[in-house]
Formats: sequence, C-alpha cells, structure tokens
Amino acid sequence: MRQIRKETLNLVVAENFNFPFGIDKDGLYALEITASAKGWWNNLINLRFISFYSDDNLIVKLDNIEFSKLNGKKGLFDGEASWNGNDLNGLNKTNLIVTHLGRGQHNLHFFAQKNPLLKNITVYKIKNQEINYIPEDNPAEDGNRRPWITIILVSLGLKNLKIQASAQKSPWPKDSDDLKLIIDGNIVKNPATLLHRNWFWCGGILEGAIKEFNQDLNLDKKLHYIELWADKMPRVETINLKINKIENNNDGGEIQSDTNKRIPTADNPLWTGNFNDDPEEIILARLIFGEARNQPDEAKKWVGWSVINRIEAKSWWPNTAHEVILQEGQYDPFKIKDSNFLKIIDPFGFKGSNDQTKKAWYKCYQIAKNIVARETINPTRATHFHGVGITQEWFEKNVIPQGKFIKKIGDTYFYWSPN
Repeated sequence: MRQIRKETLNLVVAENFNFPFGIDKDGLYALEITASAKGWWNNLINLRFISFYSDDNLIVKLDNIEFSKLNGKKGLFDGEASWNGNDLNGLNKTNLIVTHLGRGQHNLHFFAQKNPLLKNITVYKIKNQEINYIPEDNPAEDGNRRPWITIILVSLGLKNLKIQASAQKSPWPKDSDDLKLIIDGNIVKNPATLLHRNWFWCGGILEGAIKEFNQDLNLDKKLHYIELWADKMPRVETINLKINKIENNNDGGEIQSDTNKRIPTADNPLWTGNFNDDPEEIILARLIFGEARNQPDEAKKWVGWSVINRIEAKSWWPNTAHEVILQEGQYDPFKIKDSNFLKIIDPFGFKGSNDQTKKAWYKCYQIAKNIVARETINPTRATHFHGVGITQEWFEKNVIPQGKFIKKIGDTYFYWSPN
C-alpha cells in the first residue's frame, strides 16, 4: 500500500465531524482510522459526566455508505465498525476500510455520542489487489478482551487472508497475551487448547513465538468484517489480504471483475442505473443540476442546502441525502417521465448538451461538494422550493399549509415547512 495522505487529529468529536478528501484516480483504496472511546466508568471517575452509563461512542459513514451490523439489528454504535466505549474502556481501536473509490471528492462523516477521541486518519492506494498492513500507529495497549483492529471490506470479495502474530506468556497470576480472530462474526478456533479455544494466538502456548493464520476464504463480493480482539498486548507482525481480481473498465478506471461496477464521478457522471451508486456529492449535484442549472448560483446553493435542512430537521424526512432525494414523489428531475430525467442521468450526453451545460454541471458539482464537506455556511432554512410553473398561493395551500414563504431567487421560490 502507498500512503497518499495522513492527518494526525487528536480531536474530541462532540456530535459530528466531516473529513473530506480527494482521489485523483479510480482504484482500490484503504482508509485507516484510529480512535478511542471511554466507558461510563472511565467518564465517571474523571468526573466528566454526572450520569451513569455515559459511554463514548463513535461511528463513521463513507460518502453514503453505512457499515451495518452483521446481525441486521438497528443501532450502529455497538456494531462491528463502531468505537464503543463499553468495549474499549479508553483504549485505541483502528478501522481499516477497504473499498473502490472513484476519482473526485469523498467524505468521511463521523457521528458521536458523548466525547470519543478521533486520533489519526490515513489514506492508502492499493496496487495489485493485495494489501500488506502493519498497524504501526496502534500497537496493542494493556487492556482486557476488546476489539483492536477491524478490517472492513466494502463490496469486495476476499480470496486469501494471512496474519502473522505473536503472544507472550506472563508469569502466574498475571494474564498472558491473547489474540482472537473473527471473520464475519465467526470466531476462528484454536485447535491447540480447549481453555483458550476462542483465542487463535494464545500466549500461554506460544510464549512469544510467531504463529500464522493462512487460509483461502474465497468470500463473495459484499460487506465483510475481519476483527482482531486483543487481550493484554499481543503483537501483529503483518496482515495480508488478497482481494478478488480487479480489471480495467472502458473509462480507464478499475472495476471488480465479477460486477463491472463503476462509481460516477464529476468528470464521468453517467448514471450506472442505480442512484445509490452515486457518492453523496454526485447525487446532490444531479438534483441541483436538474432543478437550478439555469438559475443564479445563490439559488443553486439554496436548493442543495434545502436537502441538508430536511436531513437535520429530524422530522418525517429521512436522514441521508440519498434517502431524501430519492424519496418517492419529492423531486421532479428524478421521475422517469420528467423532461429533466435524461439530463441528470447523463449531464454530458443528453440531446442538446453543450459547453454551457457542461460548465453548469461542474458549477453544480462544486457547490454540492462544498455542501457535503460543510465548507460553506448554510445560507437558508428552506426545505421546499418550486419554479415558475405553479403559483405561490397554490403551493402554500396544497403543499406546505403549515409553512412559510422565504424568498424568490431568479425563477425559484423557497419556503420553510416543518413537514
């Protein structure tokens, strides 16, 4: 893996935090994130909170991708990809997210409960579908049975996994080092011991020697979690993963051979047939382009921010940009029979497209990218808008009877409504 960006943050995340980053070439990437979270007992001792059960918790979303729990239950703060204070008790955990990324802007969006500490983020480019990884920034700390390293494969298949690690034996009555391997919720058993059968690397047996796990897993393309849980201070020498073969696509980027999947970018925004393949800034740019490409930049910004206002309203609207924009019956350009539908699915190739419309697309994309990254201040509380095809009186009566008109910009009328 080749490191292309590293940020040392040491940032307390109170509610949420965005980490935008750019990719200059389609390909396979790894995002290494290290953070810590304290349990309620740590916080109580530190007098940081007066209430019981005040765990620090942290989760992350990559663009529009949430890392769901394997058991399918709701609530991500205790999932495999979370930093859960009740498990970590103040210690560090590293998530390594491995996925295909298209050229353009991307975003890591962190959501917190209480005050977890986000320490480091590193972006790697992966070559030849093979990952050789050593957690140099996160050696195992002295602690009991907790998640230490989680490798998250997003829409990828895994051919082979090899891990070399060691564990030391401690004199009785002290606890020896142990290391547990969990693959998609299944614990890899240690055939050498019944007492520590759930710990593939057992310090009492290894006494500091290196032991290797090496197996062809041939996992299908989907979301996978490879977890390493540490007891005391085991040591990982190397982690090697061989991802299913990646081939070149017609655009010169990379795709996984079993699906020919392509991720739309600013320079190649052609629809894949599924808007959920769009990064968040792409689907938001499509909306702005469809609704306001011929309107002033201020109107474009208000259209984009109106989606964010719906997300943050915590009302009956969904809580992601994709869900808001794709909510049935909400935005005309996303209706197949609408005249703008062909324009938003192929901004460069629809009939009548020219240099002016391409320029408008890039403007819409830039505005959307800034909004997703929260690089501009929200200028409005608008949640609704319409063009000149209907009247203000009709809209207020039939669409937002509890709402209020805010402003007209160009040919676009903007409103606020609680639902």
